[in-house]
Amino acid sequence: MASSSEQSRVRELFDSMTLGVVRSLEKKPGVTDVRLLDRQPAEKHIIFTWEQKNMCILPEDLKSFFLTTNGLLIQWNIKFDGSVLPLGKMELNPVTGLVLLSKASSVSDEKPSLADLDADSDEEDGQGHIKPHFDNRCKVFELDPCDSYGKVCLVYKDIKAGVTTGQPEIWFLDRSLEWWYLASSFTDYFRMMIVHLGLPLWQYLFTATGLSPETKQWFNLYAPTRLAIDMANVEQKAQQKPNSTERNKSATNLPFNSLDVNRLFRGKTDKGKSKLSQAKKPPLGKTQNSSQGRQGQSGRSAPR
Repeated sequence: MASSSEQSRVRELFDSMTLGVVRSLEKKPGVTDVRLLDRQPAEKHIIFTWEQKNMCILPEDLKSFFLTTNGLLIQWNIKFDGSVLPLGKMELNPVTGLVLLSKASSVSDEKPSLADLDADSDEEDGQGHIKPHFDNRCKVFELDPCDSYGKVCLVYKDIKAGVTTGQPEIWFLDRSLEWWYLASSFTDYFRMMIVHLGLPLWQYLFTATGLSPETKQWFNLYAPTRLAIDMANVEQKAQQKPNSTERNKSATNLPFNSLDVNRLFRGKTDKGKSKLSQAKKPPLGKTQNSSQGRQGQSGRSAPR
């Protein structure tokens, strides 16, 4: 069992990684039982094996993340109407959870696959990004299962002889199998997930469907400024078509603080231990680390 000093260092590391979101959540009214699942860093050979098996090279920021923690799970609840309800959830799959979303079906397949629904030609979204394909023109890996209301995916597009030759993008696949661009890198998506606090269905902010009325109420309670900025950004993009430079930016091209990946995700030392931040920070207080976190729910009752 880890000593109290070691647990404190681990909490300090995760607090640094998540930009203090855990302590920030604990200060919000009605929020209770913020849980952070402890996960050990991934071994280098596991990452190497994944790359060899899938013939893909993980981007450096995602690789550094896995060398710091093999996946992420933060859940937080609220006190509502005399009960404790699960609300927010920030989740990223471990290395072994990065599984192919679909494989192209062959002529001998008896059952249709996602590839059978694919278009022969390339299709662009409203910002000029070419949408992913389900067949062998792309390699799509699940990054976040989103509690079954969609999937956040790591998408490799430049495939030559089965080998990827470019950097992957982050896309959201909704329940209608429609693709929506989120970010050009894992770091950008990580930042998006943190600033939206893992509120249910937050990815739908960047789709034509938008947020449901009850989800907007949760945002008004816990992230009103974030919602206002996102809505203003959506309206601005609807009024003008971006140029080629703007197309390469993430879906949240907003005044965020930039992240230094080398400082955020420390990786591991040669001895196999994760490097921990040396800066002293206050303890996380009520934060509970548990190997078993209660699963979040995608649908919640709106506050009255």
